[in-house]
Amino acid sequence: MSPQPEPSSTPEASDPARTARTPRAAGDLAMQRATLVALVVGLVLDAVVIAVAATRDDPAALAGALVGTGLTLVIVLPTVVITFLGRRLTPISMAATVLGSWAGKMLIVILVLLAVRDLDGVSARWIGLALLVGAVSAVLIEGLLFARARRPLDVEPVDDPEEGPGARARP
Repeated sequence: MSPQPEPSSTPEASDPARTARTPRAAGDLAMQRATLVALVVGLVLDAVVIAVAATRDDPAALAGALVGTGLTLVIVLPTVVITFLGRRLTPISMAATVLGSWAGKMLIVILVLLAVRDLDGVSARWIGLALLVGAVSAVLIEGLLFARARRPLDVEPVDDPEEGPGARARP
């Protein structure tokens, strides 16, 4: 026999109020929701840009809008993926993942922009417009929804300030 009670016999398992989402789980869900809403808003606005570009007589406008929408996905999708993987990551690996994804996104955007800058078949103006409308709106929506979620930090208070994380070891 184990000294631990069976999972079904614990008070937490039988009390629905205790099995409610923890603050961290609620914060994770708020972050996931914010990134998904931002992705959808960015893609819908980019679809409008693509539709407007398609009505132009210039085929380079449509190509530019499509490239800009692709770059919007490069910027927004990794953030969505990280919010879903985040609960499995340690704080250090989460920070490394966020930093690495940001560096990767910027590298891809810069390389694509350098690759298409001299192509006559792709309009740089429409790339910029699609990026501005899609990616910037997605980032703004994420920030707004994160601010509205207002999830508190889940940290333990320190009773003795001398024993806190920044305290020196006593000789």
